[in-house]
Amino acid sequence: MKIKVIIPVSTNKWNESVEADYKRLKGPQTSIDIVHLKRGPEAIQSEYDEANVTPFILEEVTDALRHHVGAIIVYCFSDPALSAAREISTIPVLGIGESSQLFAMGLADRIGIIATVDQTIPKIRRKLTAKGFSSRFPSIHALNIPVLDYDQPKKVMKKALDVVSLMVNQDRIEALLLGCGSLFHMKERLEGHFSIPVVVPGEMALKHAEMLIELHLSHSKKSFMTPLPVKVH
Repeated sequence: MKIKVIIPVSTNKWNESVEADYKRLKGPQTSIDIVHLKRGPEAIQSEYDEANVTPFILEEVTDALRHHVGAIIVYCFSDPALSAAREISTIPVLGIGESSQLFAMGLADRIGIIATVDQTIPKIRRKLTAKGFSSRFPSIHALNIPVLDYDQPKKVMKKALDVVSLMVNQDRIEALLLGCGSLFHMKERLEGHFSIPVVVPGEMALKHAEMLIELHLSHSKKSFMTPLPVKVH
């Protein structure tokens, strides 16, 4: 099975890390094609960034459909352009945010989310509310480290330990969801330190995609109807 992974930013900064992570996790019959965008913002930290990146994601989705892949993963916790991508696709299109939220809800009642910066928290809450998930995610706190600095693991981990300690002791979370695809190599240390499950979005989306391909399942075209043709000037 072939899965296309779209990292929806205009930098290859994360390609190598995602590839290494997915090579470790993928099933023996799975091949992974990882791309970043040729145009668009270098990071997604706001609704504004999501709007800017949407047409470029859809270009990559269209290209993937021409190459007959089995599934598509949009590798960003914000799940930019996810519904639009599903409208133009008949194969599974997954966002790492939604996939990880679904799986996390099977692990605990009170789940915390580590966000990147404060500016992302309102949009995370809006999306959780729209899906009916908000009551299960009572605690969202930001590291307030810009996404492009997440290649400094010591700095990120130090801040994460402080933030998650607050979430566990004050907000009484029972599981933790890492709210960015660029938070690599944190799961084991956080689980060991706080004794709660830690859900990594990219990992969940990969296994979700493999499962849907194996079960011959995809999103309903009654929920995500093919767009009617309109002229674009």
